[in-house]
Formats: sequence, structure tokens, C-alpha cells
Amino acid sequence: MILRTYNANIWTDGRVSVTARQKFDEAAYFHNGLIAHRLNVVIFPYYLSGFLSAFRSVTYYLQKQYAHDTKFQSWYPRKQAEMSVDPVMKILHANRNDIVHREPIDLFFYRDFEFPARFDGCIETKHFEVGYDQTAQGETRTKIKVDADGVEEEVVTRISWRFTEEDPIDVTQHCYLGLQKLDSILKELELLIAPVSGAPLSAA
Repeated sequence: MILRTYNANIWTDGRVSVTARQKFDEAAYFHNGLIAHRLNVVIFPYYLSGFLSAFRSVTYYLQKQYAHDTKFQSWYPRKQAEMSVDPVMKILHANRNDIVHREPIDLFFYRDFEFPARFDGCIETKHFEVGYDQTAQGETRTKIKVDADGVEEEVVTRISWRFTEEDPIDVTQHCYLGLQKLDSILKELELLIAPVSGAPLSAA
């Protein structure tokens, strides 16, 4: 990464080393964006694209960062083999490749809503209407009307995103599980090659 600072009419360039842990933090940032924007059908895919790209690059940076470390060289092939058969890692890797080579990827979502508290989770009526729409910015909205002479009201929308129609697991859950697995791998490596003194690993 190259950072450019501007001061007193002088441009200064400085190259900053980027570590695998920093790329992990970048993926976590995009995951938080997924959670924050899960009801926005325009913005959610943007954050997913950013997450998948950052997530996949963690192992690239890992290999570059520790390329000359003998402990890493003997340890990493086993982790590669484990990741290659892990269901979560496989689906995230496959969708990252689709984003790179066949953007945009296909996403599916299921939408429903929360019942207003006054119904206590159950609506008994002979007439019920529900309408879904979205703003120009992509925010989804849901409105219901209970009873023929009732008043239309907006309710809380719920959306569950899926990589495929058959997949029962939400996209954000796949991403969270993937982060957990990568974090475990990074921590294992840090323990493996950290100095005996316990000093933090330096960036390669």
C-alpha cells in the first residue's frame, strides 16, 4: 500500500506493509457492513463483493508475509488441505471467483416481516394485505393492512440472503463462520512462530 501525504506543497510517498491480519480486519469491516445494510438490496451486494475479495486475499498475504519462514512452510500446506475441503471456505472461495470472473454473482433473498407487538405474534383476521417495495436507494419496506377497514401501516422488514435457492444458511452466517475459521488459523500461526518472549509479530 502506498500512502501519499500533502504538506507545504510537497507530496510525500510512503510504502506501508500490509499484513494478513490487516486483510482479515478489512474482511471483518465489510462483514459489519453486510449486517448494517442487510435490508438494502442495492448496497448489500457491494459489501459482499468487498468482503469476498478481502477474505480471499488473507491467505495470499499470509503466504507472502511468511514466505521465507521455515515453520510456516512446513505448517501451511496442512492448512491449505483443510481449507480446500471445508464447506464454508469452499463456498466463499467459489463466490469470490465468480465475482472476479463473472460479476455480478447471483444472490437470492427471502423477505418477511415482524408482527407489530400488539398482535403478540399472531394475526387473526378475515382480511389481510401485505405490500413490499423499496426506496430509490434500495432500502426495502413492508406495509400491512389488517381487516378490510383497517389502516395500512409500515412494519419491520426481515431479509435472509442466500448464495443459492437451496442453501438454508444465510450469507452473513457463512461469512461470519469463515471469519472465525480464518481467525483461528491466524492465531495458530502467531503462536507457532511468535518469539519466545511473547513480543508481537513484526510485519514482513
